[in-house]
Amino acid sequence: LILDASPPPIYAAQHIPGAINVNVFLYGGREAPVAEMEATYQAWGVSPGKTIVLHDQGGSFMATRLFFSLLYHGFPAKNLAILDGGLSKWQEAGLPVTKDVTPVAKKGTFRIGKPNEDVRVRLPEAVTASGDPASHVLVEALGADWHFGEVAPFGRAGHIPYGVLLP
Repeated sequence: LILDASPPPIYAAQHIPGAINVNVFLYGGREAPVAEMEATYQAWGVSPGKTIVLHDQGGSFMATRLFFSLLYHGFPAKNLAILDGGLSKWQEAGLPVTKDVTPVAKKGTFRIGKPNEDVRVRLPEAVTASGDPASHVLVEALGADWHFGEVAPFGRAGHIPYGVLLP
């Protein structure tokens, strides 16, 4: 199963044949109820035993956010993969793209059990970790412009103290 986490206009312009567009912005910025997330995953065709390849246009956080969401909700990490470089590298390699809409996937059967809280860090834990660089590493996957303060999207430039940039 190939899930494309690119924004819908990018997907509509060109995508990997067979990829299903999943709009991360519809759910990614909030805590959705488990039943809603389960129905969303099933609508995408997510089922136990499938290997799911995730990608976005390349150079963004959307595929990794989708990876986290599936992992957090109990989909096995061994069945999840992120296409390195996303659609950009796919195209650089001369591989085919299409504008054809991928048919709606057959409804998946994945059921969310207990969320995998071990993969999630809450704010108090992150604050504690940022004050203890000898025992913790905070890896930041933002762009260098965010990390070094060229962009100040929330009115404050910079990064978490002791955060290590790994774009």
